[in-house]
Amino acid sequence: MAGLLAGLLLAWPLSRPASAPVTPTPDSTPFEVACLSPAELETLALDVLSALNEKKGALPPQEFGAAQGDWMPLRNDPKQVRQGIRNARRLLSLAKKFTIESLMKTGQTGTLSKEKRLIEAMRHIVLDPQLVNTAEVSEGDLSKIYVSPDYAATLVSDDEAVLMLGHELTHVAVRTGRLHHLIENVNQIARQSASLELSEDQQEELACDFIGAEVLKRYIALAPTAEPNAERFARVFGYLSPAERLALAWQNFCDSYNGAAWDEQHLSQDQTFRALLGLDPELRALIPADASAIQLCR
Repeated sequence: MAGLLAGLLLAWPLSRPASAPVTPTPDSTPFEVACLSPAELETLALDVLSALNEKKGALPPQEFGAAQGDWMPLRNDPKQVRQGIRNARRLLSLAKKFTIESLMKTGQTGTLSKEKRLIEAMRHIVLDPQLVNTAEVSEGDLSKIYVSPDYAATLVSDDEAVLMLGHELTHVAVRTGRLHHLIENVNQIARQSASLELSEDQQEELACDFIGAEVLKRYIALAPTAEPNAERFARVFGYLSPAERLALAWQNFCDSYNGAAWDEQHLSQDQTFRALLGLDPELRALIPADASAIQLCR
């Protein structure tokens, strides 16, 4: 993060009056990004996003690299990004509880004491401008979940935040090396019920999707809204109703449904729904029938 912010700062001086010329002075003190605290870095990142949004809006696309989509993630409202991060932090404690309960429900042998310790040690949700449309944990520090700005903007939804937290906390628990049985069971059922043959990375992703779905199911039961439960659950996985798909003229829907050709790690929406239906019969009530239709995007 520090390297990217340093580059952005060179391109966009902070707090500079519009009429003032840019004149370097020999005795200027260098701006030490690496010395900033995580909270200060986050504030700085949001300030830079705001500045770049304003800059992009003032220039033709060809003058800011927008024709190549270089700055697409920066179109998010920084206020929404900040709100999404805060919402995920607010729900972290509850997501820990639901993740532990969901892991125990899978019938894992033992007390899951090591997994519980790792999950409880998760302390920080960190905005990372180097990421795009994702959240992740790092092997080097399992106390932090790193979230890209564009993904953070979606976390204003409690359901989105809970699913993300359940998924990433499961990745953390897997790092104990004691959840191989869970991953194998999940993927055996996926092979039998959805005819899925997955890579090693995809197998862990599906196990994390499954526990994330169980966490979301618990949250939906705890916090009902006026929206039907099935629509709430499926929407977080990227599902759109037939009316919504028609309204969008199918734009981008089938890419999501079939999965991006370049992404060999994550499952497509179609694969995820088909696997979840086999893993937990109770989820059938939360997944619309046409969400797993074989011919939907063929």
